[in-house]
Amino acid sequence: MAYTKIKELGRGGFGRVYEVCDSKQETFAMKEFSPNAELQAVIDKGIVSLEDLKKRFFKEVKYQSRVKSRNVVKIIGSNLENVTPWYVMELGVGTLQDDLIADRTLGNNLKTALFDILAGLEAIHDLGITHRDLKPVNVLKFIETDGSVRYAISDFVLITAVASDTTTITQTGHAGGTPIYAAPELITNFKYATTTADIYSFGAILHDIFGSGSRTPYVELSVPGPCRSIVEKCTKKNPLRRYQDITSLRIDVFEALNSPDLNFSSTDEAEIIKLLSEKEELSDDEWDRFFEVLDCSTGGYQTSYNLFRSIMSGHISSLASTSPDLFNALGMRFSEYVRSNSHNFDYCDVLADKLERFFNFGSISLKAHALISLLKMGVSHNRWFVERKLLNLAGPSLDSKVANRVMLDVEADSFSLEYYLSCWEASIGASRLQLHPLIARGVDKP
Repeated sequence: MAYTKIKELGRGGFGRVYEVCDSKQETFAMKEFSPNAELQAVIDKGIVSLEDLKKRFFKEVKYQSRVKSRNVVKIIGSNLENVTPWYVMELGVGTLQDDLIADRTLGNNLKTALFDILAGLEAIHDLGITHRDLKPVNVLKFIETDGSVRYAISDFVLITAVASDTTTITQTGHAGGTPIYAAPELITNFKYATTTADIYSFGAILHDIFGSGSRTPYVELSVPGPCRSIVEKCTKKNPLRRYQDITSLRIDVFEALNSPDLNFSSTDEAEIIKLLSEKEELSDDEWDRFFEVLDCSTGGYQTSYNLFRSIMSGHISSLASTSPDLFNALGMRFSEYVRSNSHNFDYCDVLADKLERFFNFGSISLKAHALISLLKMGVSHNRWFVERKLLNLAGPSLDSKVANRVMLDVEADSFSLEYYLSCWEASIGASRLQLHPLIARGVDKP
């Protein structure tokens, strides 16, 4: 495919970025390999070779192409054999940095930006990859055909497999990412930094939004308000004290940004919610009280919402180990709640995370029920993140007993599997052939 350059958009350490168009006059962003003066000086001193830098540029294409997420910028094509290697990717309308300069609270796009970044990071981390230079200028903004906003992570020059042998030279020549967003360990331990370095950077972005004043690089951060504990945990100097996965971080971000006073239908309900907020491990009697409130309350949907929103990852894990029967009963009730109700867009991601926890520890019947709930919620809410999670959980390696139970439930409940799978394929550009063969085959016609 031939591309025509329209204008230069900017340049970083490794290359120049141009707006280009193809023969159909569709526009894209092209990145050409072209080390800047700072990196050229490093080359001239013999610290790193031009060929080594080219290998880093090639890895940018390789890793960014591997990550299949709408929240990671999609690569359209490349020519790495050219005298000046290049690749072409989606063209954004701006960056998160632009939006922060215009309004650092991000207005109506606050939740969209934060949850899109987390979805992109999770997709990257799921492949055992760490970005190491997450910052607002590397988060591109897109306007979808329906007018909605989408953010996606880009600039994979720093991205490298966790166990790789890549150099510590970054885009700017510093030994550890952009200082005011970089985790402290990147100063001396750039090559071996883990995914928690990206979590530190996310905390720094939260500080951009909710904090104030200038920022000293490589330090623990804090902000006033509901995100205080999140920022402090994200930016702990010791990586082991930070969030260790995106799932837990996402749940806490959702709670911090959606914390209006809950309306309780009874004193018992209020007491159970308080208990869940204070303890990860409940006794059998306390769990019995939970089910009594869930079953007997007159609060209807609001009670279910209050109770299930208060169930955290720690509750799920502890109940799975102490009382498997109660765990599976709770999981089935939670899964039914997910598939039977409409949910806020960003809450779908949190529900999907919790469903995955139930799936991981659940019985065959619970695993099957959770997969169907993921499919229905993902399609019904047009939530790409949820639909990708289904793909990850229901692939060819899925236990055949679970796949068979899915099909039994589909037939017993007259679930429109063909309809939902068709919508799912169209939404994320996947094929049902990527699912377990029993599910991909669908319901046999009489």
